[in-house]
Amino acid sequence: MTKDTLLGIFINVIFVLSIFSIRYYHAKKEMSILVDESTRQEEIIKVNETSIDSLARITTKLQIVNDTQDKQIKRVSTDLYEIIRWSKEYEQRIQNLIDKVEEMKLELASVESSTVPFLKEFGTQDNYIKVFGRTGLRIKDNKIVDSETIADFEGEINFGPPEIEQLDKYEFRAVYPDNQFLNLRIKGGKSKTIKIRPPRNQISIGPMLGVLYNSDTGLTTPTIGVGITYNMIKLWDWK
Repeated sequence: MTKDTLLGIFINVIFVLSIFSIRYYHAKKEMSILVDESTRQEEIIKVNETSIDSLARITTKLQIVNDTQDKQIKRVSTDLYEIIRWSKEYEQRIQNLIDKVEEMKLELASVESSTVPFLKEFGTQDNYIKVFGRTGLRIKDNKIVDSETIADFEGEINFGPPEIEQLDKYEFRAVYPDNQFLNLRIKGGKSKTIKIRPPRNQISIGPMLGVLYNSDTGLTTPTIGVGITYNMIKLWDWK
């Protein structure tokens, strides 16, 4: 093998090694860049995962709030519908009342009203009844279409003292006989029987104060003592 051949082989080996070294250097550099990029991507992924978790929690809260608001909106819508329905109904009732009032105004305009008072007394000064009041009339086309009478009365009826009826020696009762005032029949009545206790003879025991008279001497002497008395005739009941 000649010297030129060896030199060519050496040069080729040097060239191949140079290319390999350059390729290795670039590959290592790219590998370092890729490692750094991978680390950065992992950090970005962690940050994104945290953000995604936060967004998920926020989304869940928003969903709950949204559901609550939907329920409130439905309830408010139902209440508003009821309010509108009742409002329409009362508007119709008010309109009906207005129409009724207008109809009554027209009717009253064609109807005349009149009030007739009255007063009548029956009996005498000590026994009398006075009736008084008024009658309201509604007249339409010279005909009475409605009327109403308000009446009251006052008076005084004096029956006098009752009659005392004796049933027995010591039994009595008061009697009001049947009576009549004008066309008014007044039913009488009788009281319960009253029994009077008859007087009774009594024996009394108690102190005595008196004066003794001596017929021989003609003198009187005061005396005090205890005595027994018997009341044969009772003139007054002290009880």
